[in-house]
Amino acid sequence: MRLLTDDRNKLKANLAAAESDVAEFSKKFDLANQAQEITAQALAEANVQKKSLAKRLTQLEEAIAQRDGLLDKIGQLKDVAESLRSENLSLKANTEEAVKVGVENFRSQLEFTSDYENLQTFFVNFGARQVLTGFKEMYPNLDLSTIEADYPSLEEAEDSAGQLPIDGAKGPVDQPPADEV
Repeated sequence: MRLLTDDRNKLKANLAAAESDVAEFSKKFDLANQAQEITAQALAEANVQKKSLAKRLTQLEEAIAQRDGLLDKIGQLKDVAESLRSENLSLKANTEEAVKVGVENFRSQLEFTSDYENLQTFFVNFGARQVLTGFKEMYPNLDLSTIEADYPSLEEAEDSAGQLPIDGAKGPVDQPPADEV
């Protein structure tokens, strides 16, 4: 009987150990299930974040592509602006040179005409007439007739000389210029 009791005690001990192992295994299994649920939940959240990040990455890549396109256009516009700037400088230099040549040609032709003095006289007379008109307005009682006689008006100069004094290079009205004869 003792053998049976020993066997029985051993079996009880084995059963208690097995139950303890089962309880420990159940706890581990429950913990593993909880860890798996937490892992699954974290994985689901990570997938949502991954989709959100993938969408944001696509938006950033599109923005970068758009920026690159704009930078290309800016580069092209800079090239156009530079070519326009150089063309502008060239045109400015050509215009300045043409003005210098034109002024020199005008001066050289005007200095050799007999009407140059008439043109110069006209401008002196015109300026003096303007000053005298101002004096007449400021001092209406002042007699300026003797001074006015020294500076004829445009009409008086035309009547007396038969020329248009402001037309420096043309000469008398009824005669064509020398280069058209």
